[in-house]
Amino acid sequence: MSNDFLMDRFAATSAEPVHLGLSEATVTRLHRGTEVLFHKEGPGVDDEADRLAWLGSTGFPCPQLLDRGVNWMLTSELPGRDASQPWPAAQRPAVLRAIADGLRQLHTLTDCPFISPFPGDPQVLTHGDYCAPNVFIDPETLRFTGVLDLSHLGLGDPYVDIALMMNSLSNNLNPQYGGPPAARLFAKTYGANPDDPRVKYFIDWTATGSG
Repeated sequence: MSNDFLMDRFAATSAEPVHLGLSEATVTRLHRGTEVLFHKEGPGVDDEADRLAWLGSTGFPCPQLLDRGVNWMLTSELPGRDASQPWPAAQRPAVLRAIADGLRQLHTLTDCPFISPFPGDPQVLTHGDYCAPNVFIDPETLRFTGVLDLSHLGLGDPYVDIALMMNSLSNNLNPQYGGPPAARLFAKTYGANPDDPRVKYFIDWTATGSG
């Protein structure tokens, strides 16, 4: 859908594209009065909208699903800033704690109609792409405020999310946190074993294109 069409349909005053790296979806940020909305369109968005609607019904913090159609959805803005954005050095340890706290909160949910596409026992609700850009933190309180990009949400092995965040913190896309030592600190703060063999297994499984 063109920007002009989206502005007209949703009574927005401006529209601008949001780039999502390797995602096949097209995301547009819309401004409507004091609201900031996001229109997402592309393959798999129907499945993501189903998951977003369900997760929102549990009370877990995530964008609100405002409207949807065939492979498109309109959502509210998630408060806070994503963890991949620059953070002052003094705040980074608190941001890491908030990332771990958010994941612990998510993993307390064990009753979900969706199954993770990752292999393993369906023990807890997993995000399936728990990496720094998809985790939001309040810049004032430095507390977890929610998650984005839920297309892989489902019951799975908790080490799916632990592994993907450790990989996110270890690679050169998020150097501000200090690399592998920060990844290990995140895992320990969560309460996981950073040397569990499932960490490497799930990172490798994703890297080979199986995920």
